[in-house]
Amino acid sequence: MLTRLRHAGLGGLALGVSLVPDRRRLFATMRRYVRDLPQALAGPLPAALAAQTPAQTGLALPPGQVRLLADAAALFERRSPLGLCLRRSLVRYHFMRQAGVPLVLNFGARFVAGAPDRDITGHAWVTLDGAPYFEDGENYKGFVVMLKYPD
Repeated sequence: MLTRLRHAGLGGLALGVSLVPDRRRLFATMRRYVRDLPQALAGPLPAALAAQTPAQTGLALPPGQVRLLADAAALFERRSPLGLCLRRSLVRYHFMRQAGVPLVLNFGARFVAGAPDRDITGHAWVTLDGAPYFEDGENYKGFVVMLKYPD
């Protein structure tokens, strides 16, 4: 329930921020980016992740506003075959790097309920200077990092 309330608040805040023309354009670009992610990730993973790394920085918005817009763009694309954590991590990674924030993508796995005879679940998140970046502890703790990008 708390997560749903956070998502609702995030969506409302991001929409309010997106009413400013430059933020509205960025939000529309982010929405297109999220919609295109399934196709962008269809090839080999190293090449797909390299393609998500922007060649240049210079996005002239405060990183906090970029993150809010990125989170809302990921949240609103509910029909995506990709999970929310993967969408959110990739859109944050791509656009925050454009804003000059050197995030790192993390992909992890753990056994469901911590028992090795159970199914395995995965999670994606971003880190900054080795620390999770705006990520609740319960979302990444207990996961073994399988891949970091860039390494």
